[in-house]
Amino acid sequence: MELWDLYDSNRQPLNRTHVRGEAFAEGEYYVCAEVWMRNSRGEFLITKRHPDKKSGNLWEFTGGGTLAGESTEQSAVREMQEEIGIRANDSELHLFATYQHKNYFLDMFLLNRDVDISEIVLQPGETVDAKWASEETILQMIENGEFVYSSGQRFKTYRGDLMV
Repeated sequence: MELWDLYDSNRQPLNRTHVRGEAFAEGEYYVCAEVWMRNSRGEFLITKRHPDKKSGNLWEFTGGGTLAGESTEQSAVREMQEEIGIRANDSELHLFATYQHKNYFLDMFLLNRDVDISEIVLQPGETVDAKWASEETILQMIENGEFVYSSGQRFKTYRGDLMV
């Protein structure tokens, strides 16, 4: 059972937790993290979701819900380790945007790192493929419907904010 801390619409703690999968009450929010890993060629590491998951067989960036007691930096580090087998430190992550939608806040982090694709360890049941893709390739994948819709919309909106 996965527990998330709850927040109000101003991201102030409600001092309650939420069980993942249950319905949210009006005014309840949780937080999550997404990591855009970029290599020295300006390409981004993207992963393909397992076919049995919501938005299965579509591409996205690594991320997920922040567990109760975690910071979003800790969540980002944990999700990278779990989903792609890459270890990082909180200090390597650069927060470049926070996105608020429906009942969640999403902290978006940039990690500048060169990783050989052979070093990626995919999490069974979560990810089935990984690759480096240029901005142009990702935009084409979004247009072709190959990218998770919400992740693609964030990419189109925030890709210009990556100054670090």
